[in-house]
Amino acid sequence: MPTRVKPVANPFRFGRIVSGDAFTDRDADMQVLERELRDGQNILLEAPRRFGKTSLILEVKRRLQASGIPVAYLDCMLVPSRARLADRLASAYLDAFKGPAQRAEDWVVQHLKAFRVRPTLTLDSDGKASLSFEAGSAGVPNLDTLLEQLFQEPEIIAREGKKKRVVVILDEFQDLMELGVTLLRQLRAVIQHQQHVSYALLGSRQALLRRAVHERSAPLLKIARPYPLGPLPRDEFAAFLLSRFKASGRPVPKDAVYALIDFTGAHPNDTQEAAHFLWEVALLPLSSQELVSTAIARVLDAEAAQMTVLWHDSAPAQRNLLVALVEWGGRNIYREDYRRRANLGPATTVQRAIQTLIDRELVDLEPSGAYTIKERFFEEWIRRRVVRGEL
Repeated sequence: MPTRVKPVANPFRFGRIVSGDAFTDRDADMQVLERELRDGQNILLEAPRRFGKTSLILEVKRRLQASGIPVAYLDCMLVPSRARLADRLASAYLDAFKGPAQRAEDWVVQHLKAFRVRPTLTLDSDGKASLSFEAGSAGVPNLDTLLEQLFQEPEIIAREGKKKRVVVILDEFQDLMELGVTLLRQLRAVIQHQQHVSYALLGSRQALLRRAVHERSAPLLKIARPYPLGPLPRDEFAAFLLSRFKASGRPVPKDAVYALIDFTGAHPNDTQEAAHFLWEVALLPLSSQELVSTAIARVLDAEAAQMTVLWHDSAPAQRNLLVALVEWGGRNIYREDYRRRANLGPATTVQRAIQTLIDRELVDLEPSGAYTIKERFFEEWIRRRVVRGEL
């Protein structure tokens, strides 16, 4: 009977939170974030989507918890209403601040008994507890009061428990802007008086972030230390990828890995996704350049549905401008010779199109003054599919 060969697992994962040996080196960032939150400094962690913010902050969370500091985590992207925010926030507190030997019912009675809207405690099949207030039917005044009480609760818990520090993480916090600007003003009014709570605010949506923290009238202006998360260091990232290729029995040329990183701009998730497909083709008899090109082609095939939606959701003027950015670059897009060469029409049309693309988080204005397509794979999809007509 022939010997069965155990299949080798692809070591590169993307599109989800990673941890352990799949978590790429961010030691310097982790040390800074852990120290600042431990010392009472609020942090604004800002980076593009899929840049590894959540994976990074959850590693920091684990470190803080291991040292005895309770940490509550809430993904604000999953909060569709102010009423649901109250439920999710209270559940996050319960999960983070309840003692290991304390019953959920006892914790609720101890800490939420003074709330005007009484919570309902629910246990799922795994024994995990969650809270709900039925706040949607409580009326706006009661809901506002409830949220203010919940914003104040971490400080109260820290004082009553005689803890030096507790931490609250609000992931994609800028999404709360869509629930009303007064909500973040209410949050600021509470945060600025808290002495025992550190906040980590994670954000990626630039249009909402400007309104939430960057504009002069922003409700959370200067409430936290800005900590923009940059790309991973090129050499360290390459060493990480090469080691995982080698450990999985599919080593690839060093120049192929560097070419991959240069293509993605060291974007963590995009690089892991491209490496995933490079691993699939690593055994083919191809040159380094051909390996990388083939891997990128497979990424584009896998992402074709999403890319097509982005393209179809763009008006003709936006499509023309996207093609122009790919073919001619993003400088001087309002100049007559640029508009004529790219067939973009009047400057007012270009202005409306570029602003819409920025609002849709498809295009960004770099500090250098050039407009760039934010999604590297979308840019390459336009280049190969639209400009070159490749299938």
